[in-house]
Amino acid sequence: MKRFVRLFLSFCKFSMLSSILFNFRYLPIKQAYKLPIWLRKPHLYSVKGVIRIDAPIRPGMIRLGGFGGHMYPDNGIHITQMGGVIVFKGSCMIGNNSFICQGKESTIIFGEGFMATTSLKLISFKSVEFGKKNIFGWDCVVMDTNFHPLYDVKKKEFRKGYGPIKIGNDNWFAAQCKVIHSVSTPERCIFAFGSIITKSNSFEPYCVHGGNPIRILSHDVMLDYNHYMIDDYSE
Repeated sequence: MKRFVRLFLSFCKFSMLSSILFNFRYLPIKQAYKLPIWLRKPHLYSVKGVIRIDAPIRPGMIRLGGFGGHMYPDNGIHITQMGGVIVFKGSCMIGNNSFICQGKESTIIFGEGFMATTSLKLISFKSVEFGKKNIFGWDCVVMDTNFHPLYDVKKKEFRKGYGPIKIGNDNWFAAQCKVIHSVSTPERCIFAFGSIITKSNSFEPYCVHGGNPIRILSHDVMLDYNHYMIDDYSE
């Protein structure tokens, strides 16, 4: 009973009617009635694509637009889905002031345990795949297209300005990181504040990457999820 009350109180912080309609719009009835997707202050500009959950269903396992950062506007989740497919492979938390924009041929896959605290901008017109337990800090951008092609005057052809993004398991992106098209990372990568991550970079597991141009700053380190935050500043 206590668990039900806690769950209901959590649900009350979200947009209840919009969440109910969203679940029954996108999901099979056998999934929708459990309300796995909760929305807070949703702005739905287009809902033409497909959403699929490839994981055991439980209420509130996917929470979009929840209040995750006090220094950013509490304006929920913005979704423009012109087509394509979004797949959730488990729990997913995307905080306030976040935007998802998806093209007609795009596939976006969220691995189990995905978390973005606030102000994520995710733009996909090709494909973006996140591994398990990916964490994004404030105000990060992930986009698999440049939108604007560049013409190579020597080769007399347009350069390819888009490509799939694939992020390995247990990757952690600090605030204001930018992930550009055609990037692929191994497991256990950490990216420092403000990193610009492009396909021309090389990455190693258990390392902190940062700087401009990006390089390895520290070796043999990892994020311990049991000690995610610094809670003692006394020393």
